[in-house]
Amino acid sequence: MTIELRSVTDSNFTEWRKAVRHGFGQHVHPDDIARLRNDRAELDRLIAAVDTSSERIVGTGGADSYSLTLPGGATVPMAGVAYMTTSVTHRRQGAFSRMMSKIHDEARERGDIVSGLWASQSHLYSRFDYGLAVNSYDWEIDPSFGAFSHSPIDPGEESDAHVYFVDADEAAAMLPGIYAQMHEQTIGSVNRNEGRWRYELFDEERVRGGGSPLFFAICEEAGEQTGYVAYRMHRIGDSDMGTLEVVEQVSITDTAHATMWRFLLNFDLVGKITAVNRPSDDPLWWMLSDPRRLSRTSHDALWVRLLDIPKALEARTYNADGCVKIGLISESQPEIAGTYVLEIDDSQGSVKKTTDKPDVVMTPADLSAIYLGGVTPGPLVEAGRIDAITTGSVAKLHGMFSTDSAPWCAHYF
Repeated sequence: MTIELRSVTDSNFTEWRKAVRHGFGQHVHPDDIARLRNDRAELDRLIAAVDTSSERIVGTGGADSYSLTLPGGATVPMAGVAYMTTSVTHRRQGAFSRMMSKIHDEARERGDIVSGLWASQSHLYSRFDYGLAVNSYDWEIDPSFGAFSHSPIDPGEESDAHVYFVDADEAAAMLPGIYAQMHEQTIGSVNRNEGRWRYELFDEERVRGGGSPLFFAICEEAGEQTGYVAYRMHRIGDSDMGTLEVVEQVSITDTAHATMWRFLLNFDLVGKITAVNRPSDDPLWWMLSDPRRLSRTSHDALWVRLLDIPKALEARTYNADGCVKIGLISESQPEIAGTYVLEIDDSQGSVKKTTDKPDVVMTPADLSAIYLGGVTPGPLVEAGRIDAITTGSVAKLHGMFSTDSAPWCAHYF
């Protein structure tokens, strides 16, 4: 038996998509296959692992094209790795590793500087030099405990911000512009193209999880749309104190954030509000009079791998000037091992290789973890993941890579 990596074409796309969902223990609706093909999938970035004895697809993988916002506001092209499965009948035969290698090689050829993914298994991707760069929270709160003790809106002054409902067609026209502004100013965020917006806003009954159709509300300040929320209601009968499920909430100003959450926490006939994938430094916890009532469950979000280490390090800005020599060790990428001199001048970095002794030693996964500023090097040193060779090197690394706000990737892929 031989496993061969092949391109995905229109002729085998349906089989490939069924294999993807089968790998996650799901069946797929025929209309959803067409929707993925039309609105999201890039055929030339997809891979099928085929058992040549049966000509069946036994492994799947691929990537979506994104731009990733870095500290300082620059964006770089990112391969959004997704669709990764191996059939239980063909595990531990090398197909997964070969698909990952091919995805990374083709991403470099396309000019991608980094790759990113949301991991179905958190122990899996560090061996491919991915580092956990973004954490997020899932929330749950009883809105009767939603009183604010602090807010960026002065309670003694009338706020110009107001919220209004829009229908699905209006939301499709308004939300992308607000999201694009958030993407520009939020470290760790990725863009959404027109097709992906259609894919995200698809709302037929089979994707609602028993909830209502989506509701949409917009925050507006001085004639500018500065925030939105998309949510569902889960309720049985008019007297049920149901659950309001926040599917996505985005704000581009502090006022919009406070206004949108005041709006949500004011709902009657709601016993619980849930929200997934909230920023790790979201200020709502600090605004609540009784913050303990906001239950927060932390989980890993975006994992990042630096495909071109010099270009990636030079693309972002830094919070402190100076020079640090970073030694990299990698079993999966021996060709990139060595010491890199990162010199920061006026917040901009330049990178070159050296034969000098390193100040710190780490894997590419750990460098990827601190890349966006959401993870500081101190805990990685304490965990035995980063070795500090010279005195003061960890503090220097911390000062350089730290950011004023935590990264957040609002978009799951």
